[in-house]
Amino acid sequence: MIVIGAVGLNGSGKDALIQYLHERHGVPMLSMGDLVREMAAQQGMRPTRSNLHELSQRAIEQQGTGFFASTLIAQIEKASWDVVGITGIRSPADVRTFREHFGDDFVLVHIRVNDAFTRFERVQDREEARDPQSYERFLRQDQEEKEMFQIEEAAGMADITIDNDGSLKSFHQEIEEQVVKAVLEGGEQV
Repeated sequence: MIVIGAVGLNGSGKDALIQYLHERHGVPMLSMGDLVREMAAQQGMRPTRSNLHELSQRAIEQQGTGFFASTLIAQIEKASWDVVGITGIRSPADVRTFREHFGDDFVLVHIRVNDAFTRFERVQDREEARDPQSYERFLRQDQEEKEMFQIEEAAGMADITIDNDGSLKSFHQEIEEQVVKAVLEGGEQV
């Protein structure tokens, strides 16, 4: 089994990577964020970013740092796929939990966008209620998430880094080269 995880800041293209693998190559997809959004729905909470952060923190405090990753691992084991993509990996604890379970079959892909305003524009284009409406708020949330989840440390644990500063077409070409050929098609695994 190959497990491809995506890590990166808000608006970097984590979901776009896994969605592309799903649509183009039939890779089943899971989302760490969906787990939190499901928790919010069950508790009748609006899925605002602050509510989702609060729920995440509470779950981690009560269940442990590997709670969300362990929940997805159980789903993956039950489904027994050959390959699966996971978006929304945020913390070093998530990465360690997946690596401890899947070993070298877990490949972490860091999606990086070098300009914060580009990420903000992409977030605006997706028009989700949880996303900030001002650039200043976006930057504040960025900083909060970096501190809360240690995203940059998790990104530093990546096996592959893809810069997503250009067009969607160039992003897809990078995915084909760095993920599909190298990992899915049996090229030299990272």
